[in-house]
Amino acid sequence: MTWSLFYRFDNEVPTDFYELRQFGSSLWAANGRVETWGHSSVIEFASPQAAKDALVQRGSEIGAQGYKRVRQGVHDPARIDFPLLTAEIRDGARRAFQAVRAANPNETIHLFALGSDDGAMTIIHAASSLALGEQGDMDDESAIWCSAEWPHTTVGGEFLDIAYRIILRCHRADLPCDVEFDILHAGLFEACIAAMERLDREGFFGTGAVREEVVLLCQSEGTEDMEGSIVRLNTPRVVSRLKRWIKRCE
Repeated sequence: MTWSLFYRFDNEVPTDFYELRQFGSSLWAANGRVETWGHSSVIEFASPQAAKDALVQRGSEIGAQGYKRVRQGVHDPARIDFPLLTAEIRDGARRAFQAVRAANPNETIHLFALGSDDGAMTIIHAASSLALGEQGDMDDESAIWCSAEWPHTTVGGEFLDIAYRIILRCHRADLPCDVEFDILHAGLFEACIAAMERLDREGFFGTGAVREEVVLLCQSEGTEDMEGSIVRLNTPRVVSRLKRWIKRCE
């Protein structure tokens, strides 16, 4: 059972996808703009080998249309490769946040977030140049702790499309998926948090005094903390600031 993923690019930015999955005697295909479901179809063949041969042929045809194959692997309806998902989210988030920085050269980005929805159907990012400010300046910090209110949420989203394709196959009615929702949900949330942890260890968010001014969030629906991510991802100063703000709001 094979999976192949292709993209068209505009100045190294993915714009369109083409995805092939062979399972049994079936060949599934989908294509469209990145960050969308696209249009899908399933063709049945006389045997698994015939479907596999058709996948190879279709891949050659897609390449001739200007697409580049960027990923291939095994389609296993019974599991999701969460270490692979974590790596794809990390790499996609790195490029997405770099795109935000490049698009806003006059801003210093202090807030970074990854998230999803309660249905575990999306992978989104957000960023903002809002800053924590002085300790006593806490009149209204709601925008800092709620990534849904941050301004930079669209630039760079296409770089998370590979990770999106990995989880999306569990939501398509025309693809087999035996992964239980609770496993998908927990695994996706953990992958988002672990991806941010890895970027942090790489120094992507800065070091020393610069890092002390940065807030990292992983949130569901842009508001709710994913599995205690605030404590896992942030410095003691940031965690203390959040606790004081929560107490002030009670």
